[in-house]
Amino acid sequence: MTTITPFAAGSYLTTRNASQLAALKNQLTDLSSQVSTGLVATTYGGLGSGRSTALAAQATLSALTGYAAGIGAAQTRTNLAVTSLTQVATLGSSARDTLNNGVQSAAADSVAVRSTALGNLQTALDTLNQSAAGNYLFGGSDTTTQPVADVDTVLNGTTDDQGHSIAGLTAVVAEYVGAAVGTAKNGRLTQVPDPASTTSSTTVQVTDEANSATRGLFGFTLAATPTVTGSALSATYRPAAASAPASFTLSLPSQQPLPGDSVTIALGLPDGTTKTLTLTAAASADSGSTTTFAIGSSPSDTMHNLSTTLNNALTGLASSTLAVNATAAAASSFFTGSVKGGPSNTGVMPERVAFDANNNPIGYKPASATDTVLWYQGENTYAAGKQTDAINTQSVQVSAGASIGTGARAIDPAVQNVLAGLATMAFALPTTNDGSTNATYQSVVDTAGTLLTAADGSSGVQDTVTQLSLASARLTNASSTNAATQNTVQNTLDGIEQAPTEEVVTKLLDVQNRLQASYQITATLSKLSLVNYIS
Repeated sequence: MTTITPFAAGSYLTTRNASQLAALKNQLTDLSSQVSTGLVATTYGGLGSGRSTALAAQATLSALTGYAAGIGAAQTRTNLAVTSLTQVATLGSSARDTLNNGVQSAAADSVAVRSTALGNLQTALDTLNQSAAGNYLFGGSDTTTQPVADVDTVLNGTTDDQGHSIAGLTAVVAEYVGAAVGTAKNGRLTQVPDPASTTSSTTVQVTDEANSATRGLFGFTLAATPTVTGSALSATYRPAAASAPASFTLSLPSQQPLPGDSVTIALGLPDGTTKTLTLTAAASADSGSTTTFAIGSSPSDTMHNLSTTLNNALTGLASSTLAVNATAAAASSFFTGSVKGGPSNTGVMPERVAFDANNNPIGYKPASATDTVLWYQGENTYAAGKQTDAINTQSVQVSAGASIGTGARAIDPAVQNVLAGLATMAFALPTTNDGSTNATYQSVVDTAGTLLTAADGSSGVQDTVTQLSLASARLTNASSTNAATQNTVQNTLDGIEQAPTEEVVTKLLDVQNRLQASYQITATLSKLSLVNYIS
């Protein structure tokens, strides 16, 4: 009789027993692997239904690790930027406090403050070149280019490869001031007769700048008829006409003025403000006085003394208020300069003084990169004619749907004003102790002090510091949130992938016992036969 083995008597039981033994052996192998590796399986396929959750959790953990690295680097940059800008703000506010405390009583003090202001300006420029991990902090989105030219170049200029002389701040300030005060140092006015001459005269005539292209842009303008007191002095005024500048004439035709008689002259400045000079007659007066003239032995002597005092007053006002205003204007313009960006995306050119063929200043013209240092070299993007927000020029992704801006620019308008204020102090504070020292100092207080309010005033440097500090706080919060999320996801993943040692060892012992018992029973059954049974 032919026997079909798979269907022979007892074959099913034998096959089933073998299958069960193999299954137990596989369980033993898996549990031994779990004990040694600590993992449920060495492949995602071995995780069964948990593999999709595990894959998603791994992707989330990878993203959170990347966010953490970005946040850490951004926090370092932001904290350094806050520290650096705080220093700039402190330099500005301290300089303003020094001005307001008043050191004009002695020229030596003023010279010291001038030197300190120059040092503070250099420090501020250096600070704006701060970097972290090789990335510059104050170049906007451009982190690889040094945002601010080196201090010596900014102040003193340089020479390019073609031999062009490129003017720095010092040269630009000198140009503005020279154009304002004029060659006679009296605000571009003409005084006849010349006070240095010995010409005898009972009249003095003062005339505006002759060049109509220059008049009003540089120097003083004669705003009105001088006001006189007493009966001896007289004044006439001729307003500007198409063919002639304005002028006034002071006369002392016959009688001498009395002590206390005075003349008051109104002078217009390029910024639209007006200054007045009052000259008062006295029995005696110092030859260097800017306010008092001596009554001489004759009307012509008296007029000569008045002319000298008038010249002293004009040159004093020109060297103080006019020169300080010109210095502030030059510095403010200079610190708008940018190599890149601007409204036309071709950079921002500060204004330089334009001269005619006779070297007379006739207005302003845009500078160029071949004649003027453009102090800012970083990114400077404009949109719709306005500078874009610096905070958004750099950002860090902190989650799948959120990012935080951490950018800053050295050419922020508030920073420009602080730099211009420090430069005004450094270049315009008085260096000598004379009749115009107090006036010069007060002019610096007015102009530089106004610029330096940008250190901590509304929309000032401190406002940018606050923005960056808030960004740093948001980064810290995002880091804490991500860390909590990462911990939760990791726990979930561990629950899927990790094999609990105690539980696995218990199962392993159970399988070992079952497998051992199965082997023993199978071995015993394999020896069982009808002969053994009968016996």
